Amino acid sequence: MNGQPSVRVFLIRYFPVFMGAIFASVFALVFAVPLFFESYFRDLSLADSTKWSFLGGIALTVVMVHCNFMIARGRPHWVWPLAVVLGLCFLCVLPTIEYRPNKIIYSLSLLFPLLALLLLNSKRHREMRQKLLEVRYLRQAAIAKHKAR
Repeated sequence: MNGQPSVRVFLIRYFPVFMGAIFASVFALVFAVPLFFESYFRDLSLADSTKWSFLGGIALTVVMVHCNFMIARGRPHWVWPLAVVLGLCFLCVLPTIEYRPNKIIYSLSLLFPLLALLLLNSKRHREMRQKLLEVRYLRQAAIAKHKAR
């Protein structure tokens, strides 16, 4: 053995929390974006509300995918834009109680961003980001060594 931990051990330890944060983030968007458009833009037609909800959801999903990709590539500071998106999901949904939304959808719209933020701030997710940063440094050193030859 060369002293390097195997990929299997790494995935067993960190993959569930990484995927849990991703799924919680996706579900946060799934519940928050339509509720946002349904509550704040009541005068839009159903077709327009659906269209803008879809486009807003796609735009936020692209941001979240990019942030998670950058985290997986060893850039831990990309967790901040992800936290901002989740915080905005929570803060935009919170006042919609005034419009009397469905209680289950409202509850889930508040639960999933908080769950995703909890997972992003968990000790295991922070450990994973640190390990991925170390892997990035090893990868950069190997590339520099290869280019030097």
